Amino acid sequence: MLDLEGKFLVSKPTMRDARFRETVILICEHSRTHSLGLIINKPIHTPSIKEIASDFGIVNVKRQPNQYMFYGGPVNLNKVMVLHTPDAEFGSGTQKFNDEIWMSNTPQCLNSILNHGQTGPSNWMICIGQCTWSAGQLESEILSRNGRMNTDAWLTTSLNANTVFGMKYQNRWKKTVNKIAQEQFKRTFSHAIQTQ
Repeated sequence: MLDLEGKFLVSKPTMRDARFRETVILICEHSRTHSLGLIINKPIHTPSIKEIASDFGIVNVKRQPNQYMFYGGPVNLNKVMVLHTPDAEFGSGTQKFNDEIWMSNTPQCLNSILNHGQTGPSNWMICIGQCTWSAGQLESEILSRNGRMNTDAWLTTSLNANTVFGMKYQNRWKKTVNKIAQEQFKRTFSHAIQTQ
């Protein structure tokens, strides 16, 4: 089984599925039974943060550092998930998959980040919907081959919290793909030198 939990899954420039074209997905759960991830670079404007706050009974919405909500993926579009720094946790509703970023889906989490006067995590991102894969599906998509030619649609790389919380969403896919290309070049170059 591939080690994917807490990593970025990045669509290749050749991705054919329009739902995932130019996406960066943070894999929050990866086990033998399923995988779950959230797209971190596709903002949505409906519903708004104020509408979500209203749905959860939050009247006095505090000014937000991040005015965008994100399309987490095409499944469970009624689910609201929050990616946040590990300086706040919300019991069993918090998935601690990494030292830099956690995921929570509790009303308490939403209250802490949206309600004026409440203290919550220092950095956060709201996602609506999620990406899910059944047992072994994600591995087969990453490792699929057609004869000798690799036909996968995905690249993987380590998570970088700045990409999620600090970088403009418009730059996340391109900069992450460039980072992966540089890593692959270094590996190839190092191997070529070692085998001379």
